[in-house]
Amino acid sequence: MPERYSDRVRRGSKPRPSGEPGVKVDARSERWREHRKKVRAEIVDAAFRAIDRLGPNVSVREIAEEAGTAKPKIYRHFTDKSDMFTEIGQRMRDMLWAAIIPSIDVEHDSARQIVARGVGHYVELVEQHPNVVRFLLQGRFADQSAAAMTAVNKGSEITLAVADMISAELKDLAPDPAAFELAAYAIFGTAASATDWWLGADDDNPRRMPADQFVAHMTTIMVGAINGTAELIGIKIDADQPIHTAVAKQQPVA
Repeated sequence: MPERYSDRVRRGSKPRPSGEPGVKVDARSERWREHRKKVRAEIVDAAFRAIDRLGPNVSVREIAEEAGTAKPKIYRHFTDKSDMFTEIGQRMRDMLWAAIIPSIDVEHDSARQIVARGVGHYVELVEQHPNVVRFLLQGRFADQSAAAMTAVNKGSEITLAVADMISAELKDLAPDPAAFELAAYAIFGTAASATDWWLGADDDNPRRMPADQFVAHMTTIMVGAINGTAELIGIKIDADQPIHTAVAKQQPVA
């Protein structure tokens, strides 16, 4: 049986062995590795604070000042700006994952509840860090753009994992997961573009609509994508029922 996407994502890569059997690990190297990991995390924390306070055009110098260090020290712990920008995006992706995935119960929740809860958590995080989201979505300068988009695209793993859960529930009626993977990519792209529109260029501009209204609109749009995908593969989903009881084959038109 082929391995499911969500299984791969949840499990992650296998840890690499620290050395050959019987070979002692260099304690100093291990301490340096842990120290570097800790300092990188602290710099990313400072980057979040600096971006939230100063906006998406923040400089590495300003991030260093927020971290209470000198700019050259940043580059002792990150290969370059792109490395740091990617880490910022990865942090946001991990925060989204931690908020959304544990809230999903495909066995008992309806499709609409799953989507609404996921969108709600997403919007809460956007409201907490609007300038970080702008920083990632808008990619305003060259070093940031490619790295930020790579990091943002990692967020698609969340929608792909949800799509895989739905496909697993529908495996007898819809054995090909490609249709729901396509819907997941479309939904993720829609959410990113809609968020960029909703936030506006900066905090001097008010939100285009209240947060609860934005959640309601995005939920309806995403449920529409799920229903449309189901129709294309010949099934019908009642979005207000749990997935495993909500699906029926489309009846042929007489």
